[in-house]
Amino acid sequence: MAIGNETTESTTPEPEAPKRYAVLIGNGCVEAADGSRLFDVPAIDKDLAAMAAVLGDRESADFALTSLLEPPLIQARREIARVARMAGADDTVLIYYSGCSLRLGGQLYLPMRDADPEYIEATCLDAEFVLSVLRRSRSRRIVILLDGCHSGAFFADNRGVPNGFFALSSCAADEMSYGDADGGFFTRAMIEGLTGARADADGDGIVTTDELYRHVLPACRAGRERVPPTTPQMWSWNLPEPIALTHVRRRIFVSYRRSDGAIADALVAALEHQGFGVWLDREDIGGGSRWRDEIARAIEGCDAMVFLMSATALESDEVYKELAMARRLARPIIPLQIGDVRLIGWHKAELGPIQAIRHDPADRQGHWLSALVDAVRAACSAARRQAPTR
Repeated sequence: MAIGNETTESTTPEPEAPKRYAVLIGNGCVEAADGSRLFDVPAIDKDLAAMAAVLGDRESADFALTSLLEPPLIQARREIARVARMAGADDTVLIYYSGCSLRLGGQLYLPMRDADPEYIEATCLDAEFVLSVLRRSRSRRIVILLDGCHSGAFFADNRGVPNGFFALSSCAADEMSYGDADGGFFTRAMIEGLTGARADADGDGIVTTDELYRHVLPACRAGRERVPPTTPQMWSWNLPEPIALTHVRRRIFVSYRRSDGAIADALVAALEHQGFGVWLDREDIGGGSRWRDEIARAIEGCDAMVFLMSATALESDEVYKELAMARRLARPIIPLQIGDVRLIGWHKAELGPIQAIRHDPADRQGHWLSALVDAVRAACSAARRQAPTR
């Protein structure tokens, strides 16, 4: 608008980006009047720390965290109510619980540190309170993750749920949930899927709620040594699309021949442990156009390629096509030399100048593996600096 001879511009403030809130609650104990512990579930603190590390990571998840270990009931209820009230329609609210849980009259109760065993209904966190608070929230992106015995009973009697809602429990209503000194098995399966992007089934760099369920279901159904299988339960209500949980920070494409599969598996495990998302064709489906399209999309979306450079890999037309595409797209290639190889022609011209890391099967300390992880990290950092908008 004009005032006298001066002109000022009216600007509209930029809309705020959607926020993400997470309340993490862990409780493995219930105290008696004399201070002794009536329940004592181990390693709940490890569950909370692991989940906080994943969801609180600024680059991959960026949740604003509230983490409560062995809280009294009033504190747990207050924090759930607080984030539900704060959240807007486009904001995400996530509530995670790990610890002891009870089923009484078919209903699920989550005891806090100060629960009274004689008055379970009155002194425990219950589904009715949680859902009633969330129904009043403006948020339409709500996630509940439960790791505890009988956690599938959370929706007993079909209580009303809010719109835009997703829930995932560690087991069915009539099942137990298991863990060890390192934490709950269900939480461990979730962390595995979220941190290493193993749950990112479509390779788009985002792990969603649906993908997380599809990842933990077979892992829990398989059970473990001396531990029965469990059946994670999923609920979704009026959710137009799955909710994004984590973003893959760096994606690595592994090019290899099946004869080098054992080395490839060790490499994938090491890279995923370091937080990389890894694309590797494990199915050997070969040949079809959809398979080739999937490989092309994976190479286009990767930050770097690791090439398991063996004599048989150098003879493969499919591996050559993968390498040629990576070079054409200017994706960094890190060769891992397996055994004696001889580079000729295109391979010599394109890969000869690149410093290869030599695989050493006699190296029990895994120095070659550490060197490769360092090389991948450096290549990804360089690629991001050169192409910050990709």
